Amino acid sequence: MKKYINILVIIITLLLLIPLTAGAADNEIAIKNTLVIIVDGAGKSLDAYNIGNYNYFKLRDIAYILSGTPKQFDVTWDDSEKTIKLLKDRTYTPVGNEAETAIGISSKVAVQNTSPILLDGEEIKLTAYSIDGYNYFKLRDLARVFDFYVDWDGYSIIIETAFEYVPEDAVDSYSLIRNVDLSDTQANWISNWARVSPVQQFSYMDEGLAYAYAFDNRLKIVTPSKALSIEMKYPMLGDVISDDEGNFYIVWGKEGTKNTDETIFISKYSPAGEHIKTTGFVGISPLGADGNTKIPFVAGNCVSAIHNGILMVNYAREMYNGHQSNNVIGVYTEDMFPYEFETYYWNSQRADVPYVSHSFNQSVIYSEKAGDFIFANHGDAYDRGFIIEKLHKRINTDNIKMLYEFTYSPLNVFHFYLEPNSNYDMFIVNKTFAQLGGLVETSKGVVLVGASAKSIGEAAKTEKQNLFIQIFDPLSREISPSMFVGGIERSGETSFDIYDTGNTPLTKVTDYGVIWLTDYTDRDVIAPQVVEGDDHIIILWTERFEEQSEYFYNYKVESFYMVLTADGNIVTPATSLGRLQLNSYEAPVYHNGYVYWAYAYKGTIRVVSIPINK
Repeated sequence: MKKYINILVIIITLLLLIPLTAGAADNEIAIKNTLVIIVDGAGKSLDAYNIGNYNYFKLRDIAYILSGTPKQFDVTWDDSEKTIKLLKDRTYTPVGNEAETAIGISSKVAVQNTSPILLDGEEIKLTAYSIDGYNYFKLRDLARVFDFYVDWDGYSIIIETAFEYVPEDAVDSYSLIRNVDLSDTQANWISNWARVSPVQQFSYMDEGLAYAYAFDNRLKIVTPSKALSIEMKYPMLGDVISDDEGNFYIVWGKEGTKNTDETIFISKYSPAGEHIKTTGFVGISPLGADGNTKIPFVAGNCVSAIHNGILMVNYAREMYNGHQSNNVIGVYTEDMFPYEFETYYWNSQRADVPYVSHSFNQSVIYSEKAGDFIFANHGDAYDRGFIIEKLHKRINTDNIKMLYEFTYSPLNVFHFYLEPNSNYDMFIVNKTFAQLGGLVETSKGVVLVGASAKSIGEAAKTEKQNLFIQIFDPLSREISPSMFVGGIERSGETSFDIYDTGNTPLTKVTDYGVIWLTDYTDRDVIAPQVVEGDDHIIILWTERFEEQSEYFYNYKVESFYMVLTADGNIVTPATSLGRLQLNSYEAPVYHNGYVYWAYAYKGTIRVVSIPINK
């Protein structure tokens, strides 16, 4: 081995002693590397040369692996003019030796290219080197020219052609923030419980996506036009939202020690980040003082909706009695006065606020058709299923808030299986074989998005969870087939008694209007999420499935999106986003034909967007 090293040193030395011709002062020693490049989720090994601490790739190799993508380009050589010609949006024409990895000497002389480079007929300046008669370019230069995203994930070079170029040194900008101590935002496996994302996202005025995150005892808020830094008023961050005037509303929390403590708070800030007012809540529920909120944001999420001067928050929490449920609080945004829930009785039970126990994920929207806020909860006990609730309608007369109409009781629109003899075993009860994605509204009705086992029975324990929607009339007072738009029935039997020890006979149940969007037997849909755009339903989700090699199983995680019409017909089928990360428990934002979201991955926050073809 020592002999071969000495020979290599001699060869390099002799190469350096070769007399230089005109322009050869820019010659460099190039050290060969073989690197993995992943383009839109598909990996390929390519030879590269390190020149001046940068990796340079064969121009034709990059054109070859980008062929067929939105950022494809062709390469030609004009021998008469000694010119390199690059043509955007052209299928690459192979010459026969693309993407070959060579075995041999690892160091070569790289001669700086002096040939003109034309991009669609216009000359551009790029640093390039010729090695063995081939032109090598810096990958980031090509990314800038052809506007594709490139990054390094610690193992491979990542190219994503659906997304724009981001400069390597982009820091504290709207599109990329590095070196933040945040957990990753994508859920890579099925969990019984949702969670509050470390990156909150919301629509800001007419600008599009804004996002917020807690870091170094500050809340950072980033919009397309500005960045704010606000001192954390309380240790827990639940949600951030804004109104049409650009004011920010932040939901905070802290742990309580006695059941009269305020533990959940809503703060209002001006568009410039100046604190206006904070309103605190004890988090009341139908269970009395021991049902107040002890720890906000436990085993679930925190979501908000704002309409016509009212902000409504649906959040998960632990109560002083040790149990978990959702809770709803609200404020009038003008003066931050607490929203007064009407006390009413349903089946002799007092119900001050929408309540589901346990509630592992939450959603809330304002329904134009219902003229009211609509809530969804993922309940495993009381009730067990995807539960839809609505507030009372109200009218204001001389600032006196009056009860106008009580519309309906909680509606269980989608049931979860529970076996008999569960005996309050939380290992059994907590498993619902389903995940709530959220609510949106189209011209056809309110849309519930979720993932679930298809059966209501013992088969649910082993079935994969598939993507589905239900579209329903929010004015319906009770469950019936006529409540739903399209879809099929889903029937089975389940227990309704989480304390059962007597093998009580199961109860027959039927769900209506279920539109299944996937039919997987080898993978699960994970953490679906939904946004409405131009009267279309846009769904994003993650999938996890096994890849078997000769010696072991390997799990692959991939993200997807789908576009549906208002009544649930598929416009864009399941389309891969490759290795692109999602913000799994935050609804994305639709703006001017694109869906936007912000995600955190390995200490970096990144904003991405995808065009939606309808």
